[in-house]
Amino acid sequence: MNPSDDTPKKDPESPVGINSARGQTLIVRNILVVVLAFTSGFIDALSFLGLGVFASVQTANTVLLGLAFGSGNILQALVSLVAIICYMGGVAIGARVAGPTPIPEKIWPRAVTKAFVVEVLVLLLLAIGGFFAGSKAGGPVLYVLIALATIAMGIQSAAVRALGVSDISTTYITGTYTSLVSSLASHRRSKTLKNTSKGTVETRLKAAVIVVYVLAAIAGGVAEVSWLLKAAIIPVISIGLVIAVARIRMP
Repeated sequence: MNPSDDTPKKDPESPVGINSARGQTLIVRNILVVVLAFTSGFIDALSFLGLGVFASVQTANTVLLGLAFGSGNILQALVSLVAIICYMGGVAIGARVAGPTPIPEKIWPRAVTKAFVVEVLVLLLLAIGGFFAGSKAGGPVLYVLIALATIAMGIQSAAVRALGVSDISTTYITGTYTSLVSSLASHRRSKTLKNTSKGTVETRLKAAVIVVYVLAAIAGGVAEVSWLLKAAIIPVISIGLVIAVARIRMP
């Protein structure tokens, strides 16, 4: 008899095997969510420095819109308005492609990956436009680049929302801040060990999203100074990696 035959093998269909697979899937999904936060932080810094608006922070763009109208700066008002409208358009596209679907036992629904494919194509157009825009985008080119940046972030916002990750957004960082602090405040009052463990994982993910977003904004600012809007190729690579990993993890 082969001694190896006596070694117990882990049954993937057993509760232990299923829980292990779920844990691995959760870890991979959380890592990809953090990569998405890097993308949005990088694009926000790049778009603000190179285009004068934020790609995903529509609260700030709304304030810029009000200030522009108040000061009579119609050009800045138009730029902010284009950003807000195109972001909403991106959200509509992302919601239509991803759709609210239950998450099966895999990293996330195929429809969400399709939304990220659309996003990476839009970001690729942004990067190509950045190569031709030169040192300062202006005129119609400026509005096209703003539209591409904000549409991409709108798609990402809707796709992440479709994941159903608890109170986490990779683009609406104010909401993630609020959720993180609320989680930390309520974590002490948790009485159930299971809920405490789950809450700890979610809290750590929220913190990671915020930290990576800030680091990505720093990287985006440095890249814009050195490479201008050509640096938009970096988010193309990061989203491409997200898509590649998601497809590999699909059954």
